[in-house]
Amino acid sequence: FRSNQVVKIKLARDTLAISGAATLPGGAFQFSFPFTPGATCIALAATNPTLPLSNWSELGGVPEISPGQFQFTDSAATNYPQRFYGVRLRP
Repeated sequence: FRSNQVVKIKLARDTLAISGAATLPGGAFQFSFPFTPGATCIALAATNPTLPLSNWSELGGVPEISPGQFQFTDSAATNYPQRFYGVRLRP
């Protein structure tokens, strides 16, 4: 990501709200959000935000870094000029 690039994050549920998003040194992209402690969340990504969520790629689990605080880092973000993110709750 370039410093003048706009990043848009789309969440799969309205109850999740991004509380932090940043491009890290080296180009990885990181986002975090508060949610129900113990929830199992999966990070999703797509280059086209209009695709149905069923067509987005699953990037992996979102670790709960402290009770109710989740954080995901996409180290592959440097391979995409533009990428959109979402979160799916695993039942």
